[in-house]
Amino acid sequence: MNIRHECPLPDLSFAVTAPLQIQKANGADIVAQRWTLSGVWLDSDEDRADAAGDINLTIPFQGVFVTLPAKLAATDDPSYFAWHELNVRQRETLAAFHKGVLSGQMVTTGDIITSLDTPVDLVPMGETEEEEAAGKAKEKPRLFRVIYNTLKYIIFAVLLFSMLGNQIWSRLTRINLDHARFSAPIETYNAPEAGYVERLYVRVGDTVKAGDKLVKIEDPDRESDVEETRAEVRLAERRLREAEAQLAEHEALYPLLRARLWGEFYRLWKPWSPNAPRSTVYPPDLQTAWEILYAFDRGRDLGYVTYFETLEILRALVRDRDLDWRRWKRELRHKKAAADEMIVRAKRAGTVQVVDTMRNNYVGRDDLLVEVEDNSPRVAVGWLDDSMATRVYVGMPADITYMHRGASKRNAGIVTDIQAGTDISQPDKYGMIITITADKVGVLNARKWFRRNAPARIELKRFDGFDWPWTGEEDDGSS
Repeated sequence: MNIRHECPLPDLSFAVTAPLQIQKANGADIVAQRWTLSGVWLDSDEDRADAAGDINLTIPFQGVFVTLPAKLAATDDPSYFAWHELNVRQRETLAAFHKGVLSGQMVTTGDIITSLDTPVDLVPMGETEEEEAAGKAKEKPRLFRVIYNTLKYIIFAVLLFSMLGNQIWSRLTRINLDHARFSAPIETYNAPEAGYVERLYVRVGDTVKAGDKLVKIEDPDRESDVEETRAEVRLAERRLREAEAQLAEHEALYPLLRARLWGEFYRLWKPWSPNAPRSTVYPPDLQTAWEILYAFDRGRDLGYVTYFETLEILRALVRDRDLDWRRWKRELRHKKAAADEMIVRAKRAGTVQVVDTMRNNYVGRDDLLVEVEDNSPRVAVGWLDDSMATRVYVGMPADITYMHRGASKRNAGIVTDIQAGTDISQPDKYGMIITITADKVGVLNARKWFRRNAPARIELKRFDGFDWPWTGEEDDGSS
């Protein structure tokens, strides 16, 4: 049994005189005094203006006003406007008010609630015979439907298995590294002390060797110390030369003084020499002259002679002046070494990538000056949880996937270093830092293809194809 719900027939309704409040789309409020379930009559031209279209209809129920959205459509009669596209709820509510006006009885609260609770669209509970026949006419043959559905489910199963199988196979044969990126062997050079940049020896792109000058920083205090110490060195050297000149001048007196002492002895010895064979005692003057000459020849002062005493004094002065000169020279070397520390030199050969200062700029201690990339290929670095520590090893093959000029590129690589540590992107987690070097990629290509800190995708290969891990030789610990 088919049940069909039909709306009330507005054409069979009677016109009633009861106020209906209508708010037009332009906001004007009007009151329709005469209406039916099919439309309303508007008396004045002012009420008719802009009445067609969307409106808000207010129905009074014993002091309770129910407002519903509705539409009015113009007809051939200029004073008559028909209800347009009323849904079931709107018609039921309007019909309840129409019935109350015709019967002269008050509409109960239950009737009002029932009309408002009426479903907006009532649809048939079943299909008609015509609809059933049309559906059967479009139905495909049973064999065709069986074959079609079978193929459809087979294709779906193949796609599902391929996706799941690919993921399973990938987990068995690959180890993906987290937070993979390219790392460049960068050496940073910072200011050793605060000062002014006196000279820049390099520019971006220059190639440097180990020991080459990069930047010279001038510290006025250190330069002043060097100049003051250099002046002290010159003064100490001058004093040393003066002392050496005095010593040399005094040493030049030795032959003259001995000749004079010998002359005094010989002057006394000459007249007394004929008596020498027979005498055992020399005259006092001759004895004194002989003792003075004898002591002088043996490096001792005797009597009025003070040559050797003065010689020792002058030699001690030369030694003191020489020590003083050497001390100031050593101090100068230290001062110059301290000043030379302000010259930043390259530790290794490489290419200048960044010059972060300018000439005459003031820099503080540890401020960045220059970045130099070593002449070695860039590498890929990734992080791996330490639970995989026994599954990765140096020499393990890997695949590096990256973007270059808008296209995805892949390079084979090999694990060259494994270190325990934290990743820069997640310092709270401890694991392993894996370094992978790309195969057959030189320095220039690595710099062109592997942008510094660019992201990459790194997969470590557990085994390739059917090279299963349990088919290899086990380490028996003999080696």
